[in-house]
This record gives sequence, C-alpha cells and structure tokens, in this order.
Amino acid sequence: MSVYAELKAMLAPFGQEHLLNGWDTLSPEEQNTLAGEIRSQDFETLNKLYAEHAGKASDSHPENDEFSPMPFSLAEEDPRREMWEETGNLLLEKGEAAAFLVAGGQGSRLGFEGPKGAFDIGLPSKKSIFQIQAERLLYLSSRAGRSIPWCIMTSPLNHEATLEHFESHRFFGLERDSVRFFPQGMICALDENGKALKSSAGHLALVPDGNGGCFQALARSGSLAWLMEKGVRYVFLYSVDNILVKVCDPAFIGFLAGDAASASASKAVEKRSAEEKVGVFGYKNKKPAVIEYSDLSAALRDAKLSGGNLAFASGNIAVHLFRIEALKKLEHSPLPWHSARKSAFGFSNVWKFEQFLFDAFPLLGSMKLFGVLREKEFAPVKNAEGADSPKSAREMLGALHREWLSRAGAPVKTGKLYEISPRLSYAGEGLSKALFERELGKDILEFEE
Repeated sequence: MSVYAELKAMLAPFGQEHLLNGWDTLSPEEQNTLAGEIRSQDFETLNKLYAEHAGKASDSHPENDEFSPMPFSLAEEDPRREMWEETGNLLLEKGEAAAFLVAGGQGSRLGFEGPKGAFDIGLPSKKSIFQIQAERLLYLSSRAGRSIPWCIMTSPLNHEATLEHFESHRFFGLERDSVRFFPQGMICALDENGKALKSSAGHLALVPDGNGGCFQALARSGSLAWLMEKGVRYVFLYSVDNILVKVCDPAFIGFLAGDAASASASKAVEKRSAEEKVGVFGYKNKKPAVIEYSDLSAALRDAKLSGGNLAFASGNIAVHLFRIEALKKLEHSPLPWHSARKSAFGFSNVWKFEQFLFDAFPLLGSMKLFGVLREKEFAPVKNAEGADSPKSAREMLGALHREWLSRAGAPVKTGKLYEISPRLSYAGEGLSKALFERELGKDILEFEE
C-alpha cells in the first residue's frame, strides 16, 4: 500500500481526506513531513471534541458553581519549616526528587526570537533564564551529592534551539544524562465545520495542546518511566519565566512529604488587592481548584475573613509539586479539553483545543498550599516593559540578593543592587563579609537600574 493510500484509509472514517489535496504537488520531503503530522493526530478525538464543543456558548458556567476559599498562610512563619527543609534535603540526597520545567514558549513578546528560557534579562552576568535555573539545580545537586533529574518540555517551535542553547553552554555544568528534553503535544485546528486545517500545502495547522498537555507529554516521551526507574517520588513542576523560582525547594518538598493525604502542593502568593487579575486557589464544587479571576463574583473577590484578610487571597504562581503516583494517575486519566474560537493561520473563527494544568487538581482531589512572599519567590518575565518585565525582575532579584548580603554582614552600598551566582548560595545561606569581599566582581556583581 502506498503512503497516500495508507493516509487516505486513516482519514476517511473521520471525513478528513481533504488534508491530502495537492499531495502530488509536494516534494518527497514535504510528503514525509505532512504524513508524519497526519499520523501524529488522533482524528477520532478531534471529531469528538468538535461535536462536544460546537454550539456551546462557553466551556465555563461560573454562575452554576459553588466557590469557597482554601486556607492560606506563609510557610516561612510556620514552626515546622526547619523540619520540612531537613526532610526535603534528605529526599534530595536519596535521589527521590526531580524538576519538571514547562518551557515551550518563545520570547517574541520580549522582542527576542528564540526560546524564552534562552533570554538574557539584562543582569550583569548576562546569564539566560535557563542558566540561572540550571545553576540553582547544580548547587542543590552538589549539596545532595548526586544529580537531580531535570525534565524540560519544549515545543516543536523551540525544541532544536533549546537543545542548541544547552549544548553551546555545556549544559551549564550539569551532567548531560540527568537532563531530558521533549516537545509538548500539538493538536490540529479545525474550521467552523469541524474540518482539519492546513497552514500550508505541506503542513497541518498545528497548535500547542496547552500547559495541561505536559502530563501526557511527560509520559509519552518515556520521561515519567525514566523518573520512576530512578526512584523519584516527588516532581517539582514550574514555568520557565519566573526569575526567582526556587527549583526543587527542599522545604516545599518536605512540606508535601509530611502529608501523606495530599497528592500535590502548590506555592501561592498573597494577592496585592481584590482587583488583581490572577487565578486563586480555592474549592470549586468542593474540589480543589484554581479559580479564574473572571469566574469570581465581585462579592466573593471582595470577601474578607474575620481578621480582615481577603478570603480568596492565594494567587497562583505556577509552581507545583506532585507525588509520582499522582503523575501516573494523570497519565491514564486525561484532563478535560477546553475550546476557543480565534483567528489563526489566515483563517477566522478557528477551533482550537487545549488542556489546562490546573484541571489536574480537582481530578486528583487533594492538595495543600505553601504560602510564599512575592518579593522572594515570584518575579515573572512576561512583558517587554512595565510590570512583569525584565527590568522589574532584575530589580526584584537585585533587591533580594542585597538583602541576603546585608543580613550576612556584607558592606553593601545604599541604592545598589546585587546579583549573587546560584553557585554560591541557593537562598541566602553560606554568605559572609569575607565571601563578599572575595567574590565581588566575580560571582557577586553590583549594578543599578
């Protein structure tokens, strides 16, 4: 059977044979590419998604949902924090924790044509986001006496460039066999009649399947099995663009390890105000969830506890921790699909389907919140200027590191900011006046905005 005949037989039951129009005009290489993209798609699922979502006004009906707040408190004020940190460090020493980075995004909004993780936010060291995170893992690995496994989910758009960035920097000192890369899933966009679209004669109109696709991608790539073979029990999952993320935070790991009843834990920051447009943790129909800002009524957004704090105060910063059993469950229990109608590939009202990471929480059924301070753990880089920009992230990191040095007795200068290499300190420990004087201009750099 020819490749064309094989593909036609595959597509015919789903009414998608039109994808082969113009087949004879393609070069052999283009035919191979198109055939691979067609084989990558589950057209039965695509047809079902269209049938389920067509005619729906919206995936969300918050007016029918019951919302209640989830308890939130700062972990650093908890008397058990030292015990959690000791437990987490022990688990790292035993090789039972790993990191999972969601890094499929491009830096186009920052004016950078490449993987967002390869972006230099303008620190005096000129380190990329990837390098900063790699060096934090390197520090923890050195302290634990073993390499910490690191799974990195890319996208087809930035996969090769991400690999090249790591290769050209010799993996930033990490052991190469401790890092695994794999692309996220892509799903074909549909027209208003449910027909799969092509972006060109030799390509399907493929779009990312959403951050919730990370769980299936982890399993499909063999990386979940790889982690299980290594004896990993806890997986730290996070997004690429947070400059202050404490990758594989020992205290966070120990926090979840101490509660056998919880499948996962998430870090959260206190909302700046009721009006801050950020998803919050809470209970939706009595199940743990991330509740979108737009889904809460004004009365619930403004509601306060007896002490005066917001009831729905816990802002989601996309830093999570999962037991390996939970990830195994998510491999066999796919998340629900959400739909959107958008213009794409030169078409209007295109159907795009995606999965959301936070839909894992109600499915798993049990989670805990680990409250952190925004100025210590959340400096996102999303916009070229203004809030959540490289400049704001630099200032937050520089101010935090200045605080670390001041607390250690170093003679820091008023009005100056500092960058401390993650090779020297993970969270401010191990610093001193003598170290500052020895490393200033080397692994401790002074700057100003």
